[in-house]
Amino acid sequence: MSLAAFECARCGVRVFPRRYFCHGCGAAQWREVDASEGTIDETTLVRHRAGAGGRPPTLLATVITCAGPAVVAKLEAPAARGEAVRLRLDADAAIVADPLPARPPHAAAQSSDRPGAGS
Repeated sequence: MSLAAFECARCGVRVFPRRYFCHGCGAAQWREVDASEGTIDETTLVRHRAGAGGRPPTLLATVITCAGPAVVAKLEAPAARGEAVRLRLDADAAIVADPLPARPPHAAAQSSDRPGAGS
């Protein structure tokens, strides 16, 4: 299951999670927008949790979604700031960030290889 943020139907403010009323204009009508990808902003390792009773540490990240709002997600492996991730909901409805495969260099960087480029 992928993740959605919510956009105010009146003024376009985007939030996560959905609110009762928009903080920008007071409207109560929302539409879902895709928030299935993002970029890691910060990470932390939670070693001690009240009531966790000996569970292993949990790696968390603040992710800035492609829709704009930030979310806190579990990481299953260490990741670096600025790394692109795909966001999903697991069976317990927790947000999980999975690394995206490396993307090829930007096409503009390759334009100088084309005949007539730069003339």
